[in-house]
Amino acid sequence: MADQPKEFYDKKPGFVVKSGTVDAAGKVTDYAVFTDNGQGMQWTTDGEHKMQCRKTSYELCGIDGKDGEPGKVIRAKKGDIVIEALDGDIIIRGKNIRLVGLDGAGEVTVTCGKQFNVNAPIQSFKGGVSNTVMSNSCSIAAQSVESTGNIQNAANSGVEQAQSSILSQILGVVTKFTQFFS
Repeated sequence: MADQPKEFYDKKPGFVVKSGTVDAAGKVTDYAVFTDNGQGMQWTTDGEHKMQCRKTSYELCGIDGKDGEPGKVIRAKKGDIVIEALDGDIIIRGKNIRLVGLDGAGEVTVTCGKQFNVNAPIQSFKGGVSNTVMSNSCSIAAQSVESTGNIQNAANSGVEQAQSSILSQILGVVTKFTQFFS
């Protein structure tokens, strides 16, 4: 006997439960439950899971957790994790917040179109190379400013640069910031 399609559809007052049916996107439902207001969740046979709610989605976890034990883990074995707030802010709060780029080639990139602020009593930067390139101006101000270079500590102004040849100026900029722009 040929395999019969396995479909289940049960409409109750206020909600519906489905399995084996095809949704509006053409995907076969593995299991789904939706309210008459269009809220619910769905798993499809191709492995997707979707949830939909009309206002705030609130989850509380880790109530009885132990020290050092995560209260919530979101892990993607393959692919990206995307968090979007298309008409709002994304606010991350915690006792400590750490952004970690794994692997020797890992990176953390912050891109914004208006302003990037760091506001902390102590700001520490540690690495092999630090480049700061501004198209307009760069200001450094403090009660005390210390500048140290073990091999060289050089500073010049636009006047000194203007006195050098244009070729020297171009070569200096290209040499110094080639890696920064690539």
